[in-house]
Amino acid sequence: MKMEIPVKYLVTGGLSAVATVFFIFIAYHGPSVSESASLHPANSQLLGIYNSIPTKTGKNVFLVQSKNLTKSVDPELVDLDSQIISCSPNVNDLLTSSPNIGGSCTGPSVHIDSIDGKYLSGQCCGALKNTTEYHEHLEKLKQYSDISDIPLNPYKTSVDVAKKWIDYNNRTTLSTSEQVMYNQAMKISSEGPCCCHCWHYYVNEGIAKKMIHDYGYNAQQVSDFWDVSDICGI
Repeated sequence: MKMEIPVKYLVTGGLSAVATVFFIFIAYHGPSVSESASLHPANSQLLGIYNSIPTKTGKNVFLVQSKNLTKSVDPELVDLDSQIISCSPNVNDLLTSSPNIGGSCTGPSVHIDSIDGKYLSGQCCGALKNTTEYHEHLEKLKQYSDISDIPLNPYKTSVDVAKKWIDYNNRTTLSTSEQVMYNQAMKISSEGPCCCHCWHYYVNEGIAKKMIHDYGYNAQQVSDFWDVSDICGI
């Protein structure tokens, strides 16, 4: 004898099957980004910090430091991530009504509304993950405080100070003997004025010229300064 199943039970059963499949699909693929944030308050907080960083370069650095928003980051590093990270040698672009931050190894070029309260910073070649060496360098840089406007924290160099040293570098030509001293410093330093020809390279080149020309620094002393004013981040 053939048994007929009422239509209402077929519909109900079909909907239940669809619901079951849908539940399995959701369970397999996990919650959405917003749901993940609500499930994991720490991740939600890290996402908020990420969104507050003004440049894509800084955001990329923060992603590395936070291991893709899964690990808390030292507030001091967050502060550095929020500055102007650029490989551009031209700081004049920053002094316009629509400042252009040159791109870097860790992010693209970008325009921002204002540079008010922001400093030129490092990490243009890689993310700074440990502040121990950073603090050691800051301590050693104090010995150069007798040189006016020398950046005692190169990771936070004001645009005006950077421009001063770049302009000084452009207009200063060393004597033959002074140039020999400079060339020797280049040979013995681990990476010279900087690891790439960015704004910091020309700032440190100008400072080296000042050290040699006005303060009588030798090659080793210039090299020592360059080595503790590193801002590459890696």
